Amino acid sequence: MEDNPLTEQESLELITRMINKTKHDYLDTGVSALLWGSVISISSLLSFASYYQNWGWGEWVWWLTYLAVIPQIIISWRDKKKRKYRTYSEDAMGGIWISFGISMFLLSYYNSLFHIPHAGAVFLVIYGVPTFATGFTRSFRPMIIGGIACWILAILSMRTPFPYSMLYNFIAAQLAWFIPGLILRRRYLKAKKQHV
Repeated sequence: MEDNPLTEQESLELITRMINKTKHDYLDTGVSALLWGSVISISSLLSFASYYQNWGWGEWVWWLTYLAVIPQIIISWRDKKKRKYRTYSEDAMGGIWISFGISMFLLSYYNSLFHIPHAGAVFLVIYGVPTFATGFTRSFRPMIIGGIACWILAILSMRTPFPYSMLYNFIAAQLAWFIPGLILRRRYLKAKKQHV
């Protein structure tokens, strides 16, 4: 069988179809954003409430974030299995989010040893980096806004005493992850329904 070379027009059409197929194949389910938006929101509110309720276990509530890593690994593994294509930007985003997770763990550990003043502000600055980068890379405005909100809340947090700074963490988690997660989930379910 003889290979017929493609014309320039056919080559461009083929490339365009492949790019569009890759774009449509990848649509974030929003589950990870909802997971982390929920965990950080709940931990922040419980931390705030424990200050006034004198709950002895209140300082341990942030261990929920370590437990949430388990479902996150499962979600990531399942999503990776379902994807037919991997793009450079997905690999880059994966590296950014892994770096974020390691940074959060190290900062949490360091803070547990030395009690960093205004640690909440530092956490908020770090929250903003992968959130903004993800929104910017994927042209997803809600995460861009969420990342910027994290940085604004970090500035406010530097001037706000504990436990009120925990309310900024709650707001940041809602704006950076939970609300964008709801939007992504709705888009995902709508696209899935149209392709069934």
